[in-house]
Order: sequence, then structure tokens, then C-alpha cells
Amino acid sequence: MSDYNEIFKKIFIENHRRLLFLALRLLKNEANAEDLVADVFCDMWSRIETIDLDYGINTYLYKAVTTRALNFLTRSDAAAKRIEALESINEMRLEFIDRHNLEDIVHSKDIEKGISEAMGTLPAKCREIFTLSYIDGISNKDIARGLGISVRTVEAQNYKALRILRDRLKYLLTLLYIFWN
Repeated sequence: MSDYNEIFKKIFIENHRRLLFLALRLLKNEANAEDLVADVFCDMWSRIETIDLDYGINTYLYKAVTTRALNFLTRSDAAAKRIEALESINEMRLEFIDRHNLEDIVHSKDIEKGISEAMGTLPAKCREIFTLSYIDGISNKDIARGLGISVRTVEAQNYKALRILRDRLKYLLTLLYIFWN
């Protein structure tokens, strides 16, 4: 294995700068070029015992860098096109739904029903504390005093209620996000 270490070191020293320049020329980003060349050398090291080191190693490395750079650019271009498409879809969506309709969406019967059903799944004491706190606007201290429990218990019950409601109403949060943004 030490023979491979010396051979790899020699190949690295002889080719690293040239391959980095090639990757930089293709990617036009120094960090991405350095990562790509490092990946090529790591891949080469992991397969060093199967590579014919006497024949065409320079060609192998050149092709590896070029292929990976082109793949990276293709993926980057595809990601940019996806972002552009999502922005376009968002603009079209806003043409059909104006912000004045948001209140109608929030107060629609389906959403009210969903919230009511989710509230119904809360344990009775948890629902009572949550309603007093978030719907009636009573402070945790006053709720604790009125129910004869600690403020910490009120906070824990509110946390539990929010966690359950958030889980049960994920789909509504998604809808609101879609229509709000």
C-alpha cells in the first residue's frame, strides 16, 4: 500500500494545479472547483488498486474533472430552472387570489371545521387551558390562580396543545402559506 501512497502523491502533485485550473475555468467558482477536484482525487484514491496507473492517468483525471463539472453545471442549471418555475407559478397564483380573499379563506367552513375537530382531540383540561389562554386571552398567572394549578402546568398544557394542534393542522398551515405568500 505504501507504493500506492507514493504513486498517488506524485500524481496529485503533478496534476492538482492543472485540474484545479480546468475546474475553475468550467465552474467559474473557486470553492466549487476545489471541492470537485478534491472529490476526483478522493474517488481515484478509493479505486487506486483498480486503476491502470501506467496508462492514461492524465486523461482519466481530465475526463473525470470535465464530466463532474458538466454534471454539476447541469444540476445547478436544473435547480435554477426549478426556482424560476416556482417563482412563475407563484406569480400566476397571485393573479387569481388577491390578499383580500385571505380572510375568506381563513374563515371558510372547512378550515373552521378542521380547527374545531383538532381542538376536539385535545384532552379536556388541556383544551380548557388553551381556550382560556389563546382564545379568551387570559394570562397564564390568572389561569393558574383560577384553576388552582401552577403557572408551569398552564405553560406545559399550552405547549402540549400547540404541539397537538400543529401536528393535526399541518395541512391548513400549508394552505395558509400558499395563499399568503
